Amino acid sequence: MENHYKKISSLLYNSTKPPGTDIDGDLNFYKSQLLPIEGKVLEAGVGNGRLLIPLLKYKVDITGIDKSQEMIDICKENLKKENLQANLICDDLENYKEKNTYEYIIVPNASFNLLETRQKALKTLENFYDSLIDNGTLIIDLIMPIEFRSGSFHEYVHEIEDKKILVKNLSKEINWVEQYTINQIDYFINDKLQETQEFKLSWYGTKEFCDILSSKGFKDGLFLINYGNKTNLNIKTITFIFKK
Repeated sequence: MENHYKKISSLLYNSTKPPGTDIDGDLNFYKSQLLPIEGKVLEAGVGNGRLLIPLLKYKVDITGIDKSQEMIDICKENLKKENLQANLICDDLENYKEKNTYEYIIVPNASFNLLETRQKALKTLENFYDSLIDNGTLIIDLIMPIEFRSGSFHEYVHEIEDKKILVKNLSKEINWVEQYTINQIDYFINDKLQETQEFKLSWYGTKEFCDILSSKGFKDGLFLINYGNKTNLNIKTITFIFKK
């Protein structure tokens, strides 16, 4: 199984989460982390530019990478609308490395969970380490499957580009041993199935992931729960901040 945003799913994401959308406080958090710096930043899993574009407006020197060409194309259109420019790369994270280039690498809002296997995840972390400058910072958001209920189903309708899109989302499987969930999402237009995809999200225990990062050479680590928002009692997002 390969996680991939296709045409309709990319359009839907862009419609519901346009550039500048804050999810659970992540935009303000990354502004607080990145606005003081002057070095280069890599956003891994840039998508439609939801975070990249507002950060560009604050003069952050940021490059975006995503393996979905559909998402990259939408990001380019969003940049054009804002009269902005940025370096965008379409590639798998386990294949991309630029030695000693970035002061910060950020992986917001569960993009790292979309790496389908532990092997890909470990290779990606090795690439991140090599791509950071000395004492550079890696920030990774991971989500936990606290709301996943195997067999649950929901559907909703969106109107995009004068088309009514019916989305059916099935929580298909949770594997507690290998630590992943699978959702099947079907997209219908005029009652006809147009696109189907399955998303596999891997998850990690907090200590487990700290140990993995340390094993890859990262140091001086800490983690935050829900971007430090203590009013949210449900643990949804855990953010790991480690140095090279």
